[in-house]
Amino acid sequence: MEAVVREWILLEKTSIESLRAFLLTYVLQRPKYVGKKEAFLQKYVREQILLAVAVIVKRGSLDKSINCKSIFHEVGQLISSGNPTVQTLACSILTALLSEFSSSSKTSSIGLSMEFHGNCKRLFQEDGLRQIFMLTMEVLQEFSRRENLNAQMSCVFQRYLALANQVLSWNFLPPNHILCFFKSHLFMDLPKKQVN
Repeated sequence: MEAVVREWILLEKTSIESLRAFLLTYVLQRPKYVGKKEAFLQKYVREQILLAVAVIVKRGSLDKSINCKSIFHEVGQLISSGNPTVQTLACSILTALLSEFSSSSKTSSIGLSMEFHGNCKRLFQEDGLRQIFMLTMEVLQEFSRRENLNAQMSCVFQRYLALANQVLSWNFLPPNHILCFFKSHLFMDLPKKQVN
């Protein structure tokens, strides 16, 4: 995760996209059956890989080197699979994206300025947040149509409810033009002694 950000300007866009796709594929291929044993990724490892994907998406969002629409399309396909394990993975991807773009204590310390994080958050809250909300509502509507939920489906349902709560309690940043307006008026209203 840190290496990608550190080497970002040296990497080609195709290399970055390939890495993002590889990491998602790697996580998607686990669990899979290997003989009689299942090869699971530990939850912590899976979440860290997905966090790396979220960091790649965040870093690429401002310079448009990562296509966020394709990410949401991929997650939408995972959700529509109907497989609870895959739907849980989709929820983990969306949660990682929300956490990374939130510019809170959950944001990765990847050596970029707070201004960068704020700009990414503003960009994300214009479209990405809505996309996550729509995908989350799609899952919740699907579950609401079912009469009975087994334990695994109930767990998936609870994770998407928590995700919906996270989206609905998003701490919005004002658009840049409003911040510039307030800064300019703040200094105009101060006596000259305080400005210096």
